[in-house]
Amino acid sequence: MGQEPGGSAPVMTPLPGAAVWLFVSLLVPQDAPAADTLTVPDTLVPPATEVLEEEPEEDEDVHDDDDPVVPRNLPSLPRPVPAEWGTGVWEWDREALESSRALTLGELLEHVPGLVAIRGGDLGHPMAVTTMGAGPGRVRIFADGAELAPMDGGVVDVTRIGLVGLDRIRVERRPGELRVEMVGMQMVDPRVYSLVEVGTGDLQTNMFRGTFAHPDAMGGNVLLALDRVDTDGPARQERGAAFGVHLRHTLIRSDRAGLAWSVRRMTSRRLPSLYQPGDVNRSDLNLQGRYRVRDHLLADAFVHRSAVAPGAEETDPDSLIMDEARTQVGLRLAMDRGDWWAESEIRFQGGPGWADEVQGLRAGGMIPGWVGASGSVERQGWADESGINLHGRIWTRPVGGLSFFVEGESGSRAVPYFVAPLPPPDPQPENGPENGEEDDHTGEDPDPEEPVDEPEPRAPPRFDESTAFRVGGEFRRGGLTLGAAFLAVEPDSLRPTGLPFDREGVTLPGTRRTGVEFHGRVPLTRLLDGLALTGQGQIWDEAEGWSYGPEKNWDVALRYHNVFFDTRNLEIWGDVGMRGRGAMWVPEAGGMGGGLDALQRVPVNQAYYARIQARVVSARIFIQWENLSFRRENQDIPGRILPQTRAMYGVRWTLWN
Repeated sequence: MGQEPGGSAPVMTPLPGAAVWLFVSLLVPQDAPAADTLTVPDTLVPPATEVLEEEPEEDEDVHDDDDPVVPRNLPSLPRPVPAEWGTGVWEWDREALESSRALTLGELLEHVPGLVAIRGGDLGHPMAVTTMGAGPGRVRIFADGAELAPMDGGVVDVTRIGLVGLDRIRVERRPGELRVEMVGMQMVDPRVYSLVEVGTGDLQTNMFRGTFAHPDAMGGNVLLALDRVDTDGPARQERGAAFGVHLRHTLIRSDRAGLAWSVRRMTSRRLPSLYQPGDVNRSDLNLQGRYRVRDHLLADAFVHRSAVAPGAEETDPDSLIMDEARTQVGLRLAMDRGDWWAESEIRFQGGPGWADEVQGLRAGGMIPGWVGASGSVERQGWADESGINLHGRIWTRPVGGLSFFVEGESGSRAVPYFVAPLPPPDPQPENGPENGEEDDHTGEDPDPEEPVDEPEPRAPPRFDESTAFRVGGEFRRGGLTLGAAFLAVEPDSLRPTGLPFDREGVTLPGTRRTGVEFHGRVPLTRLLDGLALTGQGQIWDEAEGWSYGPEKNWDVALRYHNVFFDTRNLEIWGDVGMRGRGAMWVPEAGGMGGGLDALQRVPVNQAYYARIQARVVSARIFIQWENLSFRRENQDIPGRILPQTRAMYGVRWTLWN
């Protein structure tokens, strides 16, 4: 197993929280496994015919199977655009999230073709993602329909967004924007659900996640999820951690209406000598109600508040932490009828450093078997300025294995940014002028004709414009997939993310840039059933001075996935691959002037990886490796060297009580 030079092999360190969770879960009586395991003699319970022979005695507490607990959720918003490479949409449901090798949201987003990770260090350190020139205002994260406000800069620090309590994650990579939508866990079974995830590895890296969901409690359902990853970092000298909790209670009034409140709290902790602040809590509070007005019309209203505060170990009173919360009050109407849908939204936002209001309209549909289309228009208002952004896409269904698509986006978007806390007021003298100074106040009113300079607003509005499009095609036949697309993007500005690693960087003018994108899958079933060679990447033209815009990025891997037995009780995944990007320019901290004088260049970043995972009924065992070639200079920010290698192993166990 790989390890850091001079380090030791991974040791399964004690995790008290995991032990308590497992112990409590095992004390609760277990129901039978899912239905597909009941009818075959070699499963964990006897055949259904044998169970039925034993009649339970009459008892008031015995649950009547004719009247099961009905899982209840808020009505869902329509999301009919299919998740495909051609549409630019990728989606992970609960099953896919559990089978992924990602430990954090940032690692999961790296699986999307063309996304460039910007890591300020190892786990717990600031991290952002970008694609096709998208930066502040065009990299957005939503949770159950509410946008998570950037609180550390122009983009959300994904280190402080947990990966627990989720039903699915949907990533929409538009030509000029990246949208990440997280949907909370949906109750699909009348039984109580528990998920325990425990892992450990090199560099004293540990992971614990626990999810508990009760589908029929307190007038609706209850969800509690815990999330923690921590490490000693490269050479065990850069400790970092990210940990938090997600609590949600859904109150169901009828099958047409419901109310939910949730709390998401996540803390990132790193050495203060690396980043200030060193310990920060992010809290997101959400109150949401949905009502199905008609069978095809849904009303959604929400109130959301995002805030950051010093963590328990933050000792510096002058740490740069935004001292005001950002709030939202929104109303959304959604309609879906057959293969067509529409959604309108209005939001009023509070807090400095981002837009005051948002109005949007999205619509789309499909002619089954032929073509689909979607489009959106969004207006953002900020003080006395506003911007409008347009987006549209058309895609065809495969005919003879061939399909085509075209997508474009153009317009102006508000640019959120970090607003430093107000300095404390200057102390005022208690008894008039100090040090014998004369008071020149005459008691007369100032001259009304004398001009008075009005102070500039603390957070003036900012808008950026961008135009981008993507056009291409895809061929599918018998497991073989080949796709290619032409890309073009022209932003008017290239901004730093505003996170601690580039907060002092300067904004540079944007230029037009073009490139090509490809992806493919070649089945190798003649060698081994379930084996395939996959590849994806982008190649851009050369553009000096483009921050966070490498000329190449790629991910090539040999992948294996298969399910065994009629009961499907055994499932195995295996990956061996190489992911990387070319050298890229990044904003220089404190850089002055323009062009290359304000930028630094980081070298090529590439890493070989491997993963083996096996599922036996509802228990998963995994082992995975990062940077198998022990590459020493991988970095996204100058001087923030990433781990030379790391191996991790652990278990994921789903329990139905």
